[in-house]
Amino acid sequence: MTDSILRHLIASAATLVTFLAYISGYFSGKVGWWWTALGLIIIYVAMFKFVDAGGHH
Repeated sequence: MTDSILRHLIASAATLVTFLAYISGYFSGKVGWWWTALGLIIIYVAMFKFVDAGGHH
């Protein structure tokens, strides 16, 4: 996989994750579910592993 494709893939994934986090935070905030913010930890770990996996050849 070339560096350009990998950068586009990471940028797309980060954009999608940001959008989903925003939407879920919006709806969670409306009903008072503050604890759903803990899901950000899971998103962080998943993205870290995704980016780390792209660095190995």
